[in-house]
Amino acid sequence: MNKKAFYFAQLTDIHVGQSLNPIEAAANLKWALEELESLPLKPEVILATGDLVCAGKRSELQKYSDLVKGCSIPIYALPANHDLWGEPDDSAWLDIIGPLRQSLVINDVHFLIWNETQRDAKGGWIAELRQEQREWLESEMDMASEKPIIIAQHCPPLSMNGNYHDRWRNSNADELLELLSQHNTLAIVTGHWHRNSEWHANGIRVINTGALCGWQWNGTPPHNCFPLRPGYRLFHFDGHTLRTFWRDGSYWQTPAPVVQITLVKIGNAYTGGPRPQVRPIDVFTKARLAVSVRAVQAEVVRVEWSLVQKDWHSMERTFDGIWSEWQAEIDPAEFHSAGERTCIVRAEDAKGAKAYDAVPVRLAEYESAAMVPFVAQPGGEKTFELFYLPR
Repeated sequence: MNKKAFYFAQLTDIHVGQSLNPIEAAANLKWALEELESLPLKPEVILATGDLVCAGKRSELQKYSDLVKGCSIPIYALPANHDLWGEPDDSAWLDIIGPLRQSLVINDVHFLIWNETQRDAKGGWIAELRQEQREWLESEMDMASEKPIIIAQHCPPLSMNGNYHDRWRNSNADELLELLSQHNTLAIVTGHWHRNSEWHANGIRVINTGALCGWQWNGTPPHNCFPLRPGYRLFHFDGHTLRTFWRDGSYWQTPAPVVQITLVKIGNAYTGGPRPQVRPIDVFTKARLAVSVRAVQAEVVRVEWSLVQKDWHSMERTFDGIWSEWQAEIDPAEFHSAGERTCIVRAEDAKGAKAYDAVPVRLAEYESAAMVPFVAQPGGEKTFELFYLPR
């Protein structure tokens, strides 16, 4: 690893306290910190990007503080609505957790951690860049000069129908993105939606990370949520490329997988997650499969993909670190029946431990040229899981 290269980590939507799974939420946090501390190349810092707790009470913030006390990796946290709405003001956060905004520099990378989620005039919550915050960001980015900048906040800006989705709706996301575009902004790192995804907003890379708590709110009775694999995100920056990896935990306090594989994207179409949440992918022409693999106990010896039972194709390693990255080409023209398939990837380590991931795909008619300007596109979210072990 070159001298400028380093790792950092992100935890988000931890929801310690009066949550839908209070015992598991605390256990997931304990697991994540212990695993991060045990990595062969320890992250320089952990970004905790909001919703550390659930009801926003002082007692919950104290519980979170007690759980992270003693962690050998510095943790920089920012508040979101779940951290604040149980108290009349921000004083509990300030007393127990720390500042609302923070900055730090690691290997010439300038990190800006700020609180875009705030109370509005009607007593609700909005994502907004206010004047005081703008002045702070401008000052910090001017000091960064041409250094790479990583922005950590809770709510992601996603453009939708001439506006922005969720808490940035009818707010000033355009103003924030315009400001960031004037500097060497590597990415905006976010949480909030309990989902994994990535996109560009006004040319700025947005990396959205799933929840450590391990559930997705949907408001549907009787449970109002469904389970997702809890986890955290790792980042690697080598001075040029910012890479990311979502690390799966496990349900019900069972051990995290010793081998994990994720089909991250096909072309530039991201498959979503955490599993079993997935975005099916339409594949129109030749595209690259991008896979991430983590093996805890032994070296990865095999990574393959398949669309047809017993027809496995090897993949090429393109990055090797705490996790590895692999690629291969998929060409709909090689499969003489268009329509719905399941793209399965699998990994095996030197001890024989295996892992699988699967994403529904729809192949274009092979005689027809693609009539869209991209090789693949994601569909709407759904839950999907393999029912039988692939052959």
